[in-house]
Amino acid sequence: MTAGQGLRRRLPKEHANNWQEHDNSMKNPRLIRCKFGRMTTRILVALLVAASLSAQTPSPVTRVVGTYCSGCHNGRVEPSTARLTPLDSAHIAANPELWSRAERHLRAGTMPPVGAPRPDRRTYEEVIAAIERELDKPEPAAETSQAIATRLATLLWNDAPDAPLRKAAQRDQLRDPAVLERQVRRMLADSRSEAFVSRFFFPWLQLDKLGNSDPDKRFFPDYDPSLRESLRRETELFLLSQLRDDRDPVELWTANYSFLNEQLAKHYGIPNVTGSQFRRVTLPTPERAGLLGQGSILMVTSRHQHGVDAAYTSPATRGKWVLMHFLGVPPPTTFPNAQPVSPDLPITGQTRRLPASPCANCHRNFFPLGYALENFDPLGRWRTEDQAGPVDASAALVDGTPTNGPVELRNGLLQRPDAFRTTIAERLLVYAAGGSFAANSGTPETLAAARRILRDKNQTRWSTLIAGVVRTKPPTSE
Repeated sequence: MTAGQGLRRRLPKEHANNWQEHDNSMKNPRLIRCKFGRMTTRILVALLVAASLSAQTPSPVTRVVGTYCSGCHNGRVEPSTARLTPLDSAHIAANPELWSRAERHLRAGTMPPVGAPRPDRRTYEEVIAAIERELDKPEPAAETSQAIATRLATLLWNDAPDAPLRKAAQRDQLRDPAVLERQVRRMLADSRSEAFVSRFFFPWLQLDKLGNSDPDKRFFPDYDPSLRESLRRETELFLLSQLRDDRDPVELWTANYSFLNEQLAKHYGIPNVTGSQFRRVTLPTPERAGLLGQGSILMVTSRHQHGVDAAYTSPATRGKWVLMHFLGVPPPTTFPNAQPVSPDLPITGQTRRLPASPCANCHRNFFPLGYALENFDPLGRWRTEDQAGPVDASAALVDGTPTNGPVELRNGLLQRPDAFRTTIAERLLVYAAGGSFAANSGTPETLAAARRILRDKNQTRWSTLIAGVVRTKPPTSE
């Protein structure tokens, strides 16, 4: 008895008859060819129909650009100089510079501009995914453990690998992500990792320029230059704690603690901190959470040239800083012959009253990021009034989300955490390759590499991010 006969005995009669028909057909070569031919024809027809439908259905990129973008990005409307139409997959892959910029803006939610119709969040994600598929590059060959060790030691310590790292490299263990992440955590706990903060974070955050801030005593008579050093030290200790606690990089913007001494606590209006020694302090209110509440950032993004707007905050400078450092997109190109503001009056109120064209239509795409920080004066102190009267920190993000003050600004930014994760991954890739510290120095190659590092990670921490960066061969444009 054959297997088929045994099975046929256990089947109901109608199924057994079907089985018998199948057995008979299998004994007839001509019938086999005929049935196979019919089946192949059906498959080919289905494939052709699917291909035809696919060709007739525009890609999500084409649909979105045609609906939301082409009215401005047509090579004719200023300040746009990018001709984004016509579009298809070939154009995306052939124009990586253009489409990498578009991808960054879409991920950040900064396009379409204020007041323009916008796609829903799901459509945004579909378009970003479609652009990524076209711009993704093949993953380069894996680095050797020796190369990874050298890059890691240089990145974190600005030094040569130590004995434990050399030993792991000699055993070719550093290509194992778990082993490499343990090495990252060990090295961050070492005092030599302070070099990482001073050589990468401070230039990237523009805090290397903090020493240039020299507040005018006419407007800030109580200012002591030692305050500037305390502000610098606060941010340094904060960054080291985030790295050593292996937090999600997004927590740089949300952490509810900082490091204060008595001088800095009084400056911030925080009670019960005495003495010159810095210590970790839980913040009593959410306004100062993360980097946006730290005086070093607020001071370096204010004007401190003696006699030139020296007493006022600058919403443009602060807005551009947030745009580049959280959202990862450059500010709009300065419009020629823009109307100047008076140096004798607070800048913020003047910018709110600028004419729509050519000023406000562009400004409102990033100035509101600075307006929301108006409760912080040029030294980072909290205020409810400025030189013109009650502080107005009300604004709206590009997507129309209303904000009023730093807490609502932070909540609005945190709707797009992947924008910051991509931003910090790109900056680390550029730095690890010996590149520029410029806040917007990414390329299509670094963007593609950042996507590979961040993809399929359920939770990004400093150890996983840094390990991904040093495992990646320096991106090139070749």
